[in-house]
Amino acid sequence: MNIDVLQHVPFEGLASIEEWGNDNGHTFRMHKLYENPSIPRIDDLEFLILLGGPMSANDQDQQWIDEERRLIRKTISENKPVFGVCLGAQQIAKALGAAVIQGDKEVGWHPIRSVSSRLPFIPEELTVFHWHGEQFELPDRAERLVSSAACENQGFIYSEKVIGLQFHLEMTPNRIQGLLTHDGDYIDHSQFVQSAEEITDFGIPETKQNGFI
Repeated sequence: MNIDVLQHVPFEGLASIEEWGNDNGHTFRMHKLYENPSIPRIDDLEFLILLGGPMSANDQDQQWIDEERRLIRKTISENKPVFGVCLGAQQIAKALGAAVIQGDKEVGWHPIRSVSSRLPFIPEELTVFHWHGEQFELPDRAERLVSSAACENQGFIYSEKVIGLQFHLEMTPNRIQGLLTHDGDYIDHSQFVQSAEEITDFGIPETKQNGFI
């Protein structure tokens, strides 16, 4: 399968999703919006992945923000799978008519709890990586999948082929270090924010972060 990936910044990439794709014989076509901010026309799109980034889904000064949501709506209307992480999930939610709002900043390793059986690879409780301050509201006809103490809507599924996750199942040590290097100023002393030392000391849990694997 050809998987088209919209990447918003160089330091938030596929991480362990790439391992899953390679193991399963998929081909990733990367569209790096930080190099070319125009959303490409993709005539043979089969599966769309939208990655994270420090910008807001509510920004009006990024030319690709609205274009990306149009592509999301088109892909959903064609009954093709869409998967979004963090900003990508917020973009899916907005494309489906939901709001993206300011919430408690959540940074580092914090537990989520499953509130649905739709994602069998997520146990009842799992500690995962977070890096966000905004959060999406639940789109109409979407089902909430997971929640955390800081964020009620940590994930949703819409129809059978559209999933948005506020948290990061895909993180690897290199990708975490990239966030700390390029976006480390985001860390503050809020209730649900860990220090850089706490984040790196925790490491990657023995259970693989990537639910694809």
